Amino acid sequence: MTVMAELEARFDRVCDYMLGQLRGGEAMSVDFAGEASEFMRFNRGRVRQAGQVRQGRVRFRYHRDGRTLDSAFETTGDPGPDRAAAAQALGAARREAALLPPDPYQALPTAQDASRNIFPGQLPDPESLPDLVLGPATVLAGAGADFVGLHAQGPVCRGAANSAGARHWFAAETFVLDYSAWLPGGKAVKSSCAGRAWDPRAYAAGLAAAVPRLEALARPGKTLAPGRYRAFLAPDALNEVMPMFSWNGLGERGLREGESAFLALREGRRALSPRFHLAQDFTLGLEPRFNALGETAPERLPLIQAGALVKTLVSARSARKYGVPSNAAPEGEELRSPVVGAGDLDQEDVLKALGTGLFLANLHYLNWSDRDSGRITGMTRFACFWVEQGELAAPIHDLRFDESLYHLFGDKLAALTRQRSLVPETGTYDRRALGGALLPGLLVEGFTFTL
Repeated sequence: MTVMAELEARFDRVCDYMLGQLRGGEAMSVDFAGEASEFMRFNRGRVRQAGQVRQGRVRFRYHRDGRTLDSAFETTGDPGPDRAAAAQALGAARREAALLPPDPYQALPTAQDASRNIFPGQLPDPESLPDLVLGPATVLAGAGADFVGLHAQGPVCRGAANSAGARHWFAAETFVLDYSAWLPGGKAVKSSCAGRAWDPRAYAAGLAAAVPRLEALARPGKTLAPGRYRAFLAPDALNEVMPMFSWNGLGERGLREGESAFLALREGRRALSPRFHLAQDFTLGLEPRFNALGETAPERLPLIQAGALVKTLVSARSARKYGVPSNAAPEGEELRSPVVGAGDLDQEDVLKALGTGLFLANLHYLNWSDRDSGRITGMTRFACFWVEQGELAAPIHDLRFDESLYHLFGDKLAALTRQRSLVPETGTYDRRALGGALLPGLLVEGFTFTL
């Protein structure tokens, strides 16, 4: 039995047992997150850590007598201990749920459909990874840079089932190499390489593209005064902004309860640029369409079209509470598989179109500074440059920005690139993340920096 098949069998055994143990008046949804991953960490051009992780975590939601309780447990792959863990968790849920107050907006599982999607990959032999990763990275040594990164590969799985009859399985063999090239002074160029098939040419091209930026980074840094600057946000920088559409963003509950930064957009008090289009699009194939309740989201869901809010993310709980149709959003109503529409600016013309201003490759530490007006704050990071007359002039010292999304995606949005980049999720905290975004670059007038 392959590793991927073993994880699916583990999921099926747990679901069959737990759902088969339900009594009259009980309902349940079960979701599963599993992986069998090879990890390798690099720095100073060498392998510093290598290891393997195989895990499968079950989360379930138990319903009885109008009460709802969430719980979870780890699986081992051994049927006996897994069944004992499931029995213990179910018994505890029954006892604890009886002590809870009734849930007035309880959303019982009703989905009954099923799906099974498996995406095999062509991953390198783990023993060959040091040569495959570090060999081409020697090109960075000529620029005086240290290669640092984390490579993870192997099957990643998600499953969901419920007592109404739904059962879904999603598994993909993938890799992700999240890396950066560091100069002795502490400046770096960051990039990533991900997919289901290792492509040495694409990896080598990414490394080669870092060299001119490293050469520009080696120049003396430029300190800029606070103010408004013409700026270009690369896809990686835009990717750091995308979580703001999930966090007090486009969820129906946040809009109804006045917690969303896009309430003014919904009410027609503010507008975004007609150039801006945003959709949730599972045709990217980066994560499953189903949620933890076993509901299946539309394959493609337009959210913002030509600057207007046309749809929101609606969970089953919000659907019950507000009497609107659900579109199978997770309970937190987060945006998944985001796609931002392309523009008409060619990537090769970005610096020329920017003229004089800031090229922002990466951002970090984003937060709301004034949620009601859609203002976010954060810092520049890694390879960000001052550009003069269409040429990289100097690296900048880190700046803090404070800008409204109504300006960034609204009246200050000058252009979007025709070419878009698929930016993968690279997180490995707790488990390997699924997902990613298809994003263009943005040319923005008057991006506001405060420090």
